[in-house]
Parts: sequence; C-alpha cells; structure tokens
Amino acid sequence: MNPPPTESAARAKTLKMEPSFLRAWRGIWLLTWKNQFTWQRLPLQLLGLFVLPVLVYITTSSLQKWSERPSPFNDPVGQANSFAHRLDRAKIPLPPEQLTQLQQIFAEEFTHADQAFRAAADQGNTPPGENVRTCYDRIQGRAQPLLDPAQFTQFQNFARRNVQAFGNVSNTGPLWTRTSPFYHWLIDFYFFIVLPLNCVRLCGGLIRDELQADTLGFLTTRPLDRGRLLVLKYLSQTVWLQMLLLLQTLLLFLAGALRDIPSLGTLLPLFLAAQFLAVFAWSALGIFLGQITQRYVAMAIVYGAVVELGIGRIPTNINNLSLTRHLKTLLAHNPALQSTYEWTGTGVPLSIFALVIASGLFLGIAALLFTFLEYHRTAEMQK
Repeated sequence: MNPPPTESAARAKTLKMEPSFLRAWRGIWLLTWKNQFTWQRLPLQLLGLFVLPVLVYITTSSLQKWSERPSPFNDPVGQANSFAHRLDRAKIPLPPEQLTQLQQIFAEEFTHADQAFRAAADQGNTPPGENVRTCYDRIQGRAQPLLDPAQFTQFQNFARRNVQAFGNVSNTGPLWTRTSPFYHWLIDFYFFIVLPLNCVRLCGGLIRDELQADTLGFLTTRPLDRGRLLVLKYLSQTVWLQMLLLLQTLLLFLAGALRDIPSLGTLLPLFLAAQFLAVFAWSALGIFLGQITQRYVAMAIVYGAVVELGIGRIPTNINNLSLTRHLKTLLAHNPALQSTYEWTGTGVPLSIFALVIASGLFLGIAALLFTFLEYHRTAEMQK
C-alpha cells in the first residue's frame, strides 16, 4: 500500500491546480470565440461581413465606366461649327480655310482640356467650370489672330455663354472623384461609425450581460478577483474584435482593389495600425460605459455628439480629448486621405500616446467600478 501523501506534496498539488492569469484568460477566450461560432450567429456574421464590401463595390465606378462619363469637351468640331453658324447669322461669315483652322484649334484644346478635366476630377481639386473657362481662354488666345474685331467680339460672347451654360464657375464645387465613394465608405462610415459602435456594443455588455443572465457568480470566484476578471474579458473580446475587423478590412480593400483604387498597398498598413489602436480605445470606452449604465449604446452616441463631434472640432488644445482627432492625425499620413479630407498629420507620437492613455484610463475606471460597486442580481435580471 502506498503511503499517504505528505502535507507539502498535497499543498504543491493544490497550488498547481489554482488558476493563473493566463489560464483564466485561456478559459474566457475559449468561451468568447465558441460563443460567436454558434450555428445561429455564424450565418448572420458572415452576411454582415460582406454587406459593406458589396456596397463599396457597387457604388465605386470602374475605370472603364469612369472614362465614359460625360465631358464638356466631347464635340470640338460641333462647337466650331456652331460658332460659324453664329457668324453667318450676324452677316460676318467665316471663310472655309479659317473654319478649318478654328476646328483644328478646338480639337487640340478640347483634347488637352479633357485630359486635364479627368485628371483634376479624379483628384477632386478643380471645379469643372474652371476647366471649361480655362479651355475657352486658350482657344480665344489662339483664335484671335484668325478673326477680325467683329468676329472676335462674337467669339467672346459665344465662349462666355458656353461657360455659363455649363455652370456658374464661382458656385461650382469640386466633383467627387472616382475613388471618393471608396474612401467615404471606408473612413466616414466604417472607421468612424461602424467600428466604434461595434466595439461599444460588444464590450459594453461584457459584465451586464453576465449579471442579467445570472452567470457572473460562476466567474467571480477566488483567486480571480473582479478587476482581473474584467480585464480578461476585455482582452478576450478585443482580440476577437481585432480578428473580426481585420477580416472586414481585408474584404473592404479587396472590393477597392477590384475597382482599381490606386495605392491601396500603402494605405493598408497605416489603416490597420490605426484600427488596432482604435479597437482598444473604443472597446475600453464601451466597457466603461457598460459599468455606469445599461443603456451604454445610447450613452456612446451622446458621448460621440458632445466630445467627438463637438469638442473635437474646437480649434484649441481641448480637442486633444477627442479620440477621433488623434485617429485622423494617424491616417493623415496617407496622401490620398490627406488630399480628400485635408487633415493635418502633425503630432503622431502625441496621438499614439493619447490613444493608449485613453484605453488604459477607461479600462482602469471600469475595473475600479466593477470592483467596488455592489450589483443587485434581482434588479439586474429584471432590466
């Protein structure tokens, strides 16, 4: 018969069975991803991942379709002939050899202007009316030696009328570029609306969902205290979100690549780095709001309106309180985004530091609240 174990051996065995921080994280992580891969949730999650990339694809023009869009410079011979008819009605006809030269001038200048128009529209910097005015100014300069004073006066009126017919130059804003829909979907909608709301929604209920389901008592056992439990759930959920949003981002960039959006290879690493920091910051905000109210999504919308849209736009140092402002600073180092949104890229170390500090601050306050607040199980289950 084996001798009974000594007291030291029994103590060593007990110590090995005690859960550590990493073992607890492993257990919570297993619960996190297995809960997401249920047959009820998986189809909806896959569908949700493809909705936005499909919208990006169908709202972004292909190169072929973009090249076929209407242009004010598509009928040079017709414009020259129209001016010749105008001179005929004014009883100052244009000789055939001069008409041929004028048609040649229109054709050359329209070709040059059309290329400039398409390039400027793709960059989104030049109003279309300005292209028309510049083109007719060049034609006017070349046509003046061919025309007598009366004919040239008619041409000035003709050019002025064509420019006004296309649109008032002073009131014509810049066109959306071919790439504009992609960037507005990616940045305005996905990065600054979908991503923050998803982080708040999925992290705000990490504790309250456990309270309402009456399962928190199974997790708040020694030696894992409440603060460490909250941190573990936060880390597990953010890791899951990083994986999910990485896949979502790759699908969005794939849709952009299928539409021949240029320079996506240089944008992707910068975007993923900014998204990595954003997920931690927005998730920490979500878990903090989840500790102070059960309506954490509504509170997040109020926070966004007051801090991100309000304080973040004040042109003083107080706008450093805005997470969006710091994320814009990081993204501004991409030339395409900088030209589209006119952001400033100064102060990158400060922005990274601010995002890290904000994540730690929100998470720390949430851990303190969860540690010292007493939750009434019956009241939480009735919410």
